[in-house]
Amino acid sequence: MRIDAAWIGDGASVLDFRAAAIDRSRVDLREAWQGAAGDAAVGRLGRDLAAAQRRTTQLRVLERAVVDGASAITVAREALLDAVVVAEADGCLVAPDWSVVNNGGSHAAVIAAHVQALIDADKSAARSIDDASAALLDGEPRHFVPLAIGLAWAVEAAVHAMIAAGVLSVGAMAFALVDRFGTDAWDAIHDALPDSFFQDAGPVDAAGVDDVLNDLTEPGRRGVNRQVESEEDVRTVFDELTEQGRAVGTGDSVKIIERYELPDGTGIQLRVDSKSGGSVIDIVKPKGTQAIKVHVR
Repeated sequence: MRIDAAWIGDGASVLDFRAAAIDRSRVDLREAWQGAAGDAAVGRLGRDLAAAQRRTTQLRVLERAVVDGASAITVAREALLDAVVVAEADGCLVAPDWSVVNNGGSHAAVIAAHVQALIDADKSAARSIDDASAALLDGEPRHFVPLAIGLAWAVEAAVHAMIAAGVLSVGAMAFALVDRFGTDAWDAIHDALPDSFFQDAGPVDAAGVDDVLNDLTEPGRRGVNRQVESEEDVRTVFDELTEQGRAVGTGDSVKIIERYELPDGTGIQLRVDSKSGGSVIDIVKPKGTQAIKVHVR
């Protein structure tokens, strides 16, 4: 948030500098150009100057909203962590969802109050940024979602609820979270999933796909493509890549045998009749990078 605030402040400084240049030009033009045409030109520069000054003010208000929001969140966060340290020093165990597992009494109440204060600070910061952005964007606020803890808190709570309900598949859990929070929240979702769930499990995102390709394939002759020894190897790689995937429709193409999607939006399909001969795996990552093909050497 502080980095973003600095970027916003830099934008305001640039606009302020340009406003000053417009003002100087307006004075010079007034002295050099008389008559109706000169009045019109000076008037136009005056409107440009007013617009630049208005935007500068709005950017400064937005910058202040982000800075103040970050400060409030930091204070609330540090207070929560201090309360956790005190509780743990008193022999309590604080779980990842901030609940006090044992010997909890008064510590549980204190920590819960600090958690709520942090959530409130996060929401307040988001509202302030919304209000500031509404003025900057002519009445259309960006509708920022509280992210400093709000999203992470909700994701972690959902993870614990699913574990308690007996959901132990990393793929099933990841898809449930994506369906609820959207792929834009993937980083928070991935961080919330227990590390132990990834052991001996297929990939759930583009990074996991790269790991499988590095382990089971070798570089192809062209670009990012990969290759294997046989048709059986193609099938093995495909099964490994899609173990945690969700089957999706193959469309109208008769060449596509199977198509899957990973929780982060990575698409993986198996098709026949490739130019290289035999079957081929097509992998399309969600960031719009070049598609990867896996085929027989």
